[in-house]
Amino acid sequence: MSRRRGFPRLTAEELRELEGQQLPDPLGQEFFSFDLDPTKPLVLLLGRVAHEGVVSALSAAGRQYKEKHLESGIRNWRSILRYFERFTVREVLWKLTGEAYELLLNPDYRSARDELLGRISSVPHVLFVHQGLLSGRDETGLSLHHQPTEGVCSQVNDLFAKHELNILPFTRNAEVTVLASEFIGDTEQGLLLRVYVPSGRMWSQETDRLLQLFRDYLAKIGKFSVRLDQTRTDKGVIYEFHGEEGSRAGDLSSEFDEFSQFLDLCVSRPESAQELLSARAIPDREVAEIVTRYAKEASRLQVDIKQERERKLLGIRHRLESELVDLGTGSLQNLEALIDSAVPRIEGIGSAVAVDQSPLQLPLASGPANLTLNLNPQIVQAVNGVVAREIRGDVHLTSEDKELLGLAHAYGGKNSATLASAVHELADESAPKSGRLAAKQRLKKFLIEVASRAGDVATGVLQSYIESKLGV
Repeated sequence: MSRRRGFPRLTAEELRELEGQQLPDPLGQEFFSFDLDPTKPLVLLLGRVAHEGVVSALSAAGRQYKEKHLESGIRNWRSILRYFERFTVREVLWKLTGEAYELLLNPDYRSARDELLGRISSVPHVLFVHQGLLSGRDETGLSLHHQPTEGVCSQVNDLFAKHELNILPFTRNAEVTVLASEFIGDTEQGLLLRVYVPSGRMWSQETDRLLQLFRDYLAKIGKFSVRLDQTRTDKGVIYEFHGEEGSRAGDLSSEFDEFSQFLDLCVSRPESAQELLSARAIPDREVAEIVTRYAKEASRLQVDIKQERERKLLGIRHRLESELVDLGTGSLQNLEALIDSAVPRIEGIGSAVAVDQSPLQLPLASGPANLTLNLNPQIVQAVNGVVAREIRGDVHLTSEDKELLGLAHAYGGKNSATLASAVHELADESAPKSGRLAAKQRLKKFLIEVASRAGDVATGVLQSYIESKLGV
């Protein structure tokens, strides 16, 4: 086999140390498998994740990779850690087994385990975990080679949550191949943020302008080199922010929070906005000009957001009046107060992005001050339907989709926005299949995690519904 020249080479002794084992022949197959260039990034494939499609995706991207297995001795685990020391690890893909789950709880592996999980969490990564390992019960009919006890699964999954690891469940290897190839593509393109906005959703146009303005802010103030791509489907728009190598999604999330605050300050307290820019080392001669320009954009957005809400309130009232007449109920007392309580309120300019995360909350027994309503089921259904269509643009969503949105809001925490986007994207049959599959797996993981809080029966029904949405 030919060898590349001009790069530092690892010695045979270093190779033995990396592998944690003796090489039977210094010129044998194992030696040549380590034909790696320490000056270039490395992709770590842990477990049996090196499927043909995955390797092809890495080859197409021009990435060198190393495959390692964790169903092994502690010396091999430590050898994996040395790759993080001697290479710039570009990304990690890990397909876990029941045996690996049990080793993660072995006291002899604890030190290496904690360091390994910490290292993985610091780089782009994805862990492919069989659904039976996430739930502790293999109920898929596709049995694992080895199924640990439910207690072992629970402890290991808690470890993953502690390290905030990115987990995607699977039941078939074909799913791993598609998801892994999608992850590699996203990482190579520097994907930092993905947002799905349904057509007709309240503030959808304002969201578009806000995200465009955010991209401009990142380039000129945040010193981020980013690209904003849009994919338009029959039912919505997928927005994707792509950054340079080394950028992290968490960095972009914090930047958006600061951006939203900055826009609000430009309108309400320009002097505080100027202080924020000064703290980011923006030249003094440019600060006032920047604040003035963004204040104008922010004021326009504030007015448009306010007026859009008012238009929705009026449209909902008119449609409800017509539908309630058709139901033979006549007019409804306190109708305006009911609608106002159901429509999302404006809490800063950033409200435009997260409008579809909150489920409709009707004040059936009590609610806003001096508003007490007793509504029959027909009226409740009519109000829910009209408000949902006008606010979320979800004419294509099923009752199960709406239940998923409600669970995402109630239990999703900081991931509620990502989960809401996943619900909409999975429901959009015109969206790219690979993205829909990732959305499906993300929702499956979420339902497994919240089953004990949201109810096993309810989440079980929703899991069956999600399974029926998309195959591989």
